Amino acid sequence: MRTRTLIVRSLTTGILMATIVSCKEIAGSSGPGPTEPTLLSVNSPTKDEDPFVLLARDGTIIVAWFSDRGANPDLYVSSTKNRRDWTPAARVTTSSAGDFYPNLYQDDQGLFHLTWFRWTALNVGQIMYNTSADGVTWNTATEVPATNTPNVDDWVPTITGTADGTVLIYFVSKVRNTSNQQDDIYLAVKRPGVATFDAAVPLTVNSATLHDHLPFAARTGAGVDLVWERHDLTQETPWLNPKSDLFHATSPDGKTWSAPAKITNDAGNVVHLFPALYADQQHQWSVLWLSTRSGAPRAFELSLNQLAGYPQTATVNSSLPEGYSHRIAPTTVPGLYIAAWVQGPEGAQDIYYRFFKR
Repeated sequence: MRTRTLIVRSLTTGILMATIVSCKEIAGSSGPGPTEPTLLSVNSPTKDEDPFVLLARDGTIIVAWFSDRGANPDLYVSSTKNRRDWTPAARVTTSSAGDFYPNLYQDDQGLFHLTWFRWTALNVGQIMYNTSADGVTWNTATEVPATNTPNVDDWVPTITGTADGTVLIYFVSKVRNTSNQQDDIYLAVKRPGVATFDAAVPLTVNSATLHDHLPFAARTGAGVDLVWERHDLTQETPWLNPKSDLFHATSPDGKTWSAPAKITNDAGNVVHLFPALYADQQHQWSVLWLSTRSGAPRAFELSLNQLAGYPQTATVNSSLPEGYSHRIAPTTVPGLYIAAWVQGPEGAQDIYYRFFKR
C-alpha cells in the first residue's frame, strides 16, 4: 500500500524536507511598506501547511491553509484589509476526515470558489468544493463533492474558471485508471447554472510513462495556463523523487490543451517542485516554484513570456526565505506584494508571510 504524508519534504540525499529558517516576527507590522517574515499561523503547536494567498477585488488579502490545530486536519482562513491587522484564523471545514490543500478563485461576478481534498481513509481522497460571498465566511452546509468515485485517491486540486462562469478544478489521481502505473492530472467541470460537476476526465497533457503532479492553473486572459511537475517512477510522491521538471500548457477553454512544453532542463538530480502562477500589478504572469538548481532549495520565478529562455531568464526571488509552498499575490499598493509559505520542523510547521517591494 502506498504511504504518504503531505508534510515530509527534505532535500537531503534527494528527499525534500522543510527547512527551518530563522525569521524575525514583527509585532504590529504596519504600513503599506515591506515587512520581515512574520508568523501567520499563531497559537498552533502542530502542523500548518498548504497556504494559498489571494487578493480580492475589494483589496482584502485572504490566506487559506490547512492546520492540525484542534486534533483534526481542517482548513482555516485569515484576512487583512490594511496589511497590518489580520483576522483570527477561522475554521472553514469541520469534517472528521482530513481536509488539505485549499485553493481559491474569485470569479468575474465577485463570488469566491474554494476547492480542497478530503481524506476519508489512507490514500482515499475526494475533491471538495464550496463558495462564499466574501471569501472569509464559509458555510459547511453548502460543500459539495467535485469528484465522487469511490476508493480512489484524488488530491492536490487547483481551481480557476472561464468568463462564462464555468468552474474548472484540476487534480491528481492514479487509481482511476487501473492500467496506469503513474499519477495523472484530471479535470472536473461545473457548467454555468449546474449545481454538480461533470465526471472527471484525464488531460491530454499527461505522460504515458511518467508521473504528472502538483498542477496549478490560472485564467491568464482569454485562456487558461497550466503548470505542473513531472518525474519518473523511482518515487511516486514528488518531493521524494530525486529529480523532477516543470511543464507548461495552454488552453482556450480549460478543456482542450496545447502539447506540453518542458520548462526546465537541468542535468543531474535537480528537483523542481510546488509550481504556482501569479500576476504582477501590470497583469504579467510568472511561474513561481522551489528548485535545487543552485544547491539549497530556493524560490525561483520565470515570466510566462520568457519560458523558452530558461535557465538564463529564471531568477531567485531574494525576498522569499527558504521553506516551501511559496505563494505570491499583488496588493493594491503600487510595487508591493505579499508572499506566504511554510517553514519549521516536521510536525510543527507554520505559515509565514511577508510584504515585499519589487
